[in-house]
Amino acid sequence: MNAPPILLKPITTDELADLQAMYEASLDYFMTFTGEPVLPIQAANDYHQLLESEDRAILGIWWEQEALIGSLDCRFHHPKDGVLWIGALILRDELPGEREDIGLWALKIFEEWLRIATDIQEVRTAAPLKAANYVRFWRNAGYVLTPELLRLPVSDKFLRFGVYRKTLRRTE
Repeated sequence: MNAPPILLKPITTDELADLQAMYEASLDYFMTFTGEPVLPIQAANDYHQLLESEDRAILGIWWEQEALIGSLDCRFHHPKDGVLWIGALILRDELPGEREDIGLWALKIFEEWLRIATDIQEVRTAAPLKAANYVRFWRNAGYVLTPELLRLPVSDKFLRFGVYRKTLRRTE
C-alpha cells in the first residue's frame, strides 16, 4: 500500500469554513453516528468546544496540502493519563483515493507522532457494533475490542458501541 499524499495539521479558525464543508460532504459518518445530517454550525460548535478544553485537538486531514478531506478529533489523557481517546475520525463520502488506505495512513501518521512527541501509551475509540465497515476498519488498523461497551443515544434509539484500544510501542 503506497502512502497517499495526505498531511495532518491542527484546524485553525481560518479553516472553519473548510471543516464545515468537509462535514457536510460526510453524510455517511453523521448518519451512522448521530442519525441526522450535520448541523450548519457544527464546525463552529466543535471549534468552540476545542477552545474551552485543554485536552482536545482537531486535526485536519489534507489531500496534497490543498483539500480538507477528513478530520481527527481527539482528547488527550482521557479517560485517564497516558490514554488518548479518538472521538471521531471523519472522511468525506467521496475521496480522491481509497477510503481505507487514507484512514489507515492518517492513523499511522498520527500514532507515530504520538509515539515520538507525547507520553500517550494507548489509543482508544468506539464504533457501533452493527456498523461492520467501521468495526473492520479499526481491526485492520490494529485496534482490539475491549470488554467495555457503550450504549449511546442515536436519533430515537440507543446503539451499542464497542470500545477498541491499541497500545503504542515506543520507538528506541
